[in-house]
Amino acid sequence: MSTRDPDTTDQETTASTDDAGGTTPAGTGEYETPEWLSLDPDEEVVWIGEPVLLSLVGTVVVGVVLIPLLVGLVILLALPFSYLTIKNTDFVVTTKSLYVKKGVLSTNIETVDIDKIQNTEYNQSFWGKQFDYANIDISTAGSAGADITFQSIENARAVRERISELGNRARSGRGASAGGEEGGRSRDDRLDELVAELRATREAMERIEAKLDSSPAAEESNDTTDGTGESWTETDR
Repeated sequence: MSTRDPDTTDQETTASTDDAGGTTPAGTGEYETPEWLSLDPDEEVVWIGEPVLLSLVGTVVVGVVLIPLLVGLVILLALPFSYLTIKNTDFVVTTKSLYVKKGVLSTNIETVDIDKIQNTEYNQSFWGKQFDYANIDISTAGSAGADITFQSIENARAVRERISELGNRARSGRGASAGGEEGGRSRDDRLDELVAELRATREAMERIEAKLDSSPAAEESNDTTDGTGESWTETDR
């Protein structure tokens, strides 16, 4: 059984988890960049976390209960690998992206840009309620489910709110930048249209002048002389 919250702010719950001693997201520049992570020059780490070891308690309980069925032995024998999986999993929030690093024998890094985040969900299981940890599911626009998950982390509400805040700020900045570029393009387009109109007007005036200059020459060429020496024009004819 688990509880799921929509992407809303819960200040009272955040305050209670902060007082309980959870790891809260710090300001930029207060975390060292992990060795496996390469950041842009203007990108800073906001929060670093990992799954809590207490998330294994539920697995241990289930394994002990199922020992008579022998399935429990398999579950308990897999505990060392589960431990290594937790110790080799890192979650990072920066001013530009979210990162998830996993892998015991190999390394897999997943990333989602902050400004593309569409929704975040808070998901807390029964054991998460007992030991104060939860999951954060992050999805982007057009995705069928969660793109990445911050699994079994402490103070998950505060982390989720920080992610939402960074996402809103990034989307607002992108919108303002796009608006400025669109305004610049509009001015350029109007200038190009004005230049095109002036060029068309000049070409029209040149054509009119050419017609006026060619009219006397055309009339003169229409004048002809017959065999008696009398001249006549096309109109006389």
